[in-house]
Amino acid sequence: MNKRVTSTDKILEQALLIAKKEGVDKLSIRKLASACDIAVGSVYNYYPDKESLVTAVAETFWNNIFSDQGRLYRHGMTFTQFLEWYYSYLYAKMSPYDSSWVRELEGKIPMDKTVDLLLQILKDDEKVNNSIWNIEFQPENFCRYVFTNIMALLQSGEANCRFFIYLLENLLY
Repeated sequence: MNKRVTSTDKILEQALLIAKKEGVDKLSIRKLASACDIAVGSVYNYYPDKESLVTAVAETFWNNIFSDQGRLYRHGMTFTQFLEWYYSYLYAKMSPYDSSWVRELEGKIPMDKTVDLLLQILKDDEKVNNSIWNIEFQPENFCRYVFTNIMALLQSGEANCRFFIYLLENLLY
């Protein structure tokens, strides 16, 4: 028999366990209630619908994934050195999860903090040829593009992003 779970944190923890074990798409209010040994109606007190539950799972998942990203940067790293290191970090953090997590939770990725971090690292990289930037090709849009492609590589299960890094090096330096 399961131990009854009634706190928001514990219910969310159970939701994450279900999603990790079975996939985000298999998460349901009914399954969560059963795992928590509470009535289905009780789960609705915390999450009014499946969408709000999945949103809470996504926020927690991405916050855990991105929690230490700022600490990866070392002064003097080039943008591409950081990206290669960052990709390895994300790949390792996400390896316990099915690649469907990226696909299922893609629309809920907190992109702005990461883009801001990438933009700062790009600006700090003294090796970047700044003459490449123009009205249509701006650093912020470039960083969004880079982040989107990193997520696509992770979703496809690529173990490294060396080819992507090679392209970026040829563009930036």
